Amino acid sequence: MSIRPTRIRTIVVAVLVLAFVIPWTYAHIAYAWPWKRFQTGTLISCDDQYSITSRPGQSEPPLGFLPDGTPIFFGSTGRINMGVESAGISLASQRNNHFSNFARVSQLHLGESTTIEGVGTFTLSRAHSRIVWFTPNPGGATFCFTPDPTFTVNPYF
Repeated sequence: MSIRPTRIRTIVVAVLVLAFVIPWTYAHIAYAWPWKRFQTGTLISCDDQYSITSRPGQSEPPLGFLPDGTPIFFGSTGRINMGVESAGISLASQRNNHFSNFARVSQLHLGESTTIEGVGTFTLSRAHSRIVWFTPNPGGATFCFTPDPTFTVNPYF
């Protein structure tokens, strides 16, 4: 009894499909789903603070204004990697219809804070990934924000 080439191809394709689907499914279940965070018991609330988030690809109103009236825009990306939530933030200022980088923090882990002078303190309270077929897409993040006394928060937030 001999094995026909079409049967060999079918077996090879089935093995390759399984080799892709099993790790992909595991990665999404184990690392990218929001409920993973609640298994560790880590839940950060923003009591008496602003809860801010940015949505990748959508324009947002300014977070607020510096004492001289310069608007400050907030942006963030987040991800979950190996069960660890992390995110980065960027702040941009606008003068004469020209945007410039005001501040950038490349990576904060869940619960970590950073203070941007003149703006305030940002604490990462939640991050999530948006992984599609192993391609890294910008995820989202939520921060607790305590403004600097000289910073005027946009009423929108």
